[in-house]
Amino acid sequence: MMLATSQAQPSAFDESWVRNRIIGTWKLISAEDTLRNGSIRPIYGPNGQGFLMYSADGFMCAVLMDPDRPKWIDPKKPTLAEKASAFDGSYGYCGRYEIDAKHNKLVHLPAVSTGPDFVATRQVRPYRFEGTRMIFSDAMEGESDVASWKIVWEKVI
Repeated sequence: MMLATSQAQPSAFDESWVRNRIIGTWKLISAEDTLRNGSIRPIYGPNGQGFLMYSADGFMCAVLMDPDRPKWIDPKKPTLAEKASAFDGSYGYCGRYEIDAKHNKLVHLPAVSTGPDFVATRQVRPYRFEGTRMIFSDAMEGESDVASWKIVWEKVI
């Protein structure tokens, strides 16, 4: 005899459910801006790569990059232009995180970052889950050409 069981859906406001869902390693699937003219622009090139990690003790780390950045001619002595190109095609930061399950937002609190102005800021990431994916997205205000951004992560199992 088979018994049918129903699994209650977790409350959208359950912080512990969100924490258990995000802990681990996520691989970048896509990162893109939607411009005000409707066109899509990849943030880290068409083949962007990256990882996002959340730990149970409240820390996170993210690194994203364009893998098609030009290689340095002499890795021991890159030129200023080569260094600038490498910097422009990548970004990384780590620090604590907070969960605002009521509003479906993760807040990253960078303690270290490749961008000095990112340190000690509150980086709000509106999120939603779709299967094994976590999607960050939001509208942009005040930008001249970017209307919104979206970053799609897939859980590494």
